[in-house]
Amino acid sequence: MLKVESSTTHPRTSPLKSFGILFPFFLTYLGAIFINVNHSVSTILKLSSFAYMSIYVITCRKTDRNLLILLLLFLPFWIYGIFHSFHIKAGIEDGIRYMFSVAALFYGYCIRKHLPLVIKFIAIFVVLNFLVQLVNYYNWIRGVDQWYYYRINNVRYYARTMGGILRGTGLVTEFAFYAFMNAVSFFILYAFYRGKYRKIVLGTSVLGFLSALSYKTMVSVLVIIMYFFRRHLLKVLTGLVLIAIILTFYFPEQTKKFVQDMEYRLQAYIIEGKTARTESYRVMFDEIKHLNFFGRGIGAFGGPASTKYHSPYYQESGFNWYEMAWANLSTTDTYLPHPIVELGIIGSFFYFLLLTAPIFRRKVPVLIIIIYFLLFFDMLFTFSLNNLEYMMYSLVLIYPILYQYNQLKSSANSHENRISFS
Repeated sequence: MLKVESSTTHPRTSPLKSFGILFPFFLTYLGAIFINVNHSVSTILKLSSFAYMSIYVITCRKTDRNLLILLLLFLPFWIYGIFHSFHIKAGIEDGIRYMFSVAALFYGYCIRKHLPLVIKFIAIFVVLNFLVQLVNYYNWIRGVDQWYYYRINNVRYYARTMGGILRGTGLVTEFAFYAFMNAVSFFILYAFYRGKYRKIVLGTSVLGFLSALSYKTMVSVLVIIMYFFRRHLLKVLTGLVLIAIILTFYFPEQTKKFVQDMEYRLQAYIIEGKTARTESYRVMFDEIKHLNFFGRGIGAFGGPASTKYHSPYYQESGFNWYEMAWANLSTTDTYLPHPIVELGIIGSFFYFLLLTAPIFRRKVPVLIIIIYFLLFFDMLFTFSLNNLEYMMYSLVLIYPILYQYNQLKSSANSHENRISFS
């Protein structure tokens, strides 16, 4: 049984209240499971999670002062963006999505005293996803058409592979989030989990992270490792080179495919810049260059509503989807240009100020910086900041972690705080 042993005081919660606290987590990740099975059901589940958190926050009636002030400063830009939209429905739909991350922060403050409960969920969820991934590998080797394989233009499509190897997705069905989830889980569990299964749980998160084969998350984690081991940088680099040599020796074909894939991405994204993602940044810098302070209106660019309601901005800006034109993507899959184009320079400034409200204090735990770095680095390449799956594994956790660190700081026996299996 998973139990909490702690020298700090945490509220005792009944099973019903514990379920109520974790309920939006259940809804969100059920939505993730359904996304390639029934998109409508997935959307309903995630919107229900957002609605539940919003109601919980209202009934909680407590929040962080900085968070509330910055929300009030951001709201006028948000409201203006909705009514300035080319289509009011597009403005409302994508306007709600901007509030996913905001709701996550407010909800995190309301449940800030319940980090041990959330860590239980994280530990169990990581292991569960890894076990499912083992089943995914088994079925993939057998050539079975699996339930989570996604569709493009209503045609059943294959699971994503890299170097001829199936990318890890676990239960959550998306390799990019699976990598992010395991990376965040490792750092949180490393900081707070002290049970006898600590090595197994941490090892599971590392294997899950590696199995996703997500370049962007690998790069962000590598940056973190190199920063914290900067005094031993030569040893770290030597270790990485040795790993590369071993992989090349034992898996020559897969390594060759990996190298070819990296060369293609470097060519497409950096050297030539002929991808929808690089186009998004071209558009963003054009807007900044032309001093677009208040934006083109919510729903104009980047988000699902912009493609659903056929935003004229794509044609006006000469946007080119390049190799992804055939896929009819719902988003540009790159978040940062999205708020800057829609909310403008000033509006997006207050938006990101709001999202980083918890770190406006004298001393911020390193773990918080790591989570923000992983999230914002991922945002440069995906649509993570209005994705509830990412929010429940990042922004929701910020205030509970801050509360825990404050409790540990004030506790004379803080070294006894741990979460363990027994």
